[in-house]
Amino acid sequence: MVDDSAADRKLCHVLLEEQHGSELEFIEAPDAARGLDLCRTASPDCVLLDYKLPDMTGLEFLSGLTRDAPAGVPAFAVVMLTSVASEQVAVQAMKSGAQDYLVKDGVTAEGLSSTVKKATEKVGLIRTLKTERDRLAVSLAELAASLSEKETLLKEVHHRVKNNLQVIASLLRLQANGIGDPRLTVALRESQNRVESMALIHEQLYQTEDLREVDLARHASLLASNLVRSHAVDEDRISWNVSIEPVPLAIDRAIPAGLILNELISNAFKHAFPGGRKGSLSIEGRRSDGRVVLEVRDDGVGLPEGGDPARPKSLGLEIVAILTRQLKGTFEIERGGGALCRVTFPESHFQKGEGQP
Repeated sequence: MVDDSAADRKLCHVLLEEQHGSELEFIEAPDAARGLDLCRTASPDCVLLDYKLPDMTGLEFLSGLTRDAPAGVPAFAVVMLTSVASEQVAVQAMKSGAQDYLVKDGVTAEGLSSTVKKATEKVGLIRTLKTERDRLAVSLAELAASLSEKETLLKEVHHRVKNNLQVIASLLRLQANGIGDPRLTVALRESQNRVESMALIHEQLYQTEDLREVDLARHASLLASNLVRSHAVDEDRISWNVSIEPVPLAIDRAIPAGLILNELISNAFKHAFPGGRKGSLSIEGRRSDGRVVLEVRDDGVGLPEGGDPARPKSLGLEIVAILTRQLKGTFEIERGGGALCRVTFPESHFQKGEGQP
């Protein structure tokens, strides 16, 4: 207890002794200077602090204690004592670091003991929270480091998968160049394009910060540019345009969606503009009510009449139909003034209203 009144110190000593008996260790100081020294050497559980001391105010005393304490954690509990009930003094004391406030007049053994206990418990909770917060901070730092390491490893996996797929594509290209049969050459070129379409997905995942999703719009642009080079498209004769709004897709949906676009774009470049015919190709995409809509439209010679999109005769369209079913989507073909191939599928495996396991 830091108080210049010997009578007040004696009274509080007696009142606390009534409640705690031999468990109480009561240390006294008549002024702030000796009180601060005692606090630093004895490290009490609680300080009963007079608001008016001969060498400084109780608030100044609290400021001295705060400088010695770790940031945000009181060194010990402080109960401010004063002879005058003042709400303003109470507020100032609490802001300065006191845990509670008592008016000396009318203080009882039970009331004083209860106030000291609550103040001490409050400081104990603050210390526990600080310890837990520090522990969580360390755990979070370790978790962040672990996640960062795993992301680096996962990026490396995507990088190596991309490299392996590019090696396969290069082997297919070399084999296609060495075969005299035009039909086999075309088949190998088409397989090469499919492999490169998958490699583009892994390349994007390697380059992006988010390893969970691929932007289908960016992938479609890269894919279309790749197919223009692969098919040696004369861009003065056939113009093309990609207009797809940002559509983030998980890798398990981005790969089949990318392969679908690969087949539809390749099919248009190969068949829509025979004999030097001029025209245009449009690749469009949008989101609508939880579904992705992809359209490949050309103003070429159009597709042959008849046939069921669900059971197409060409390998490319058969691949589109298979992948569309894998995405739980629909595949439509519109004829007239060229051709329009439309694929619609849910953004995720679980549509609105479906339960997720």
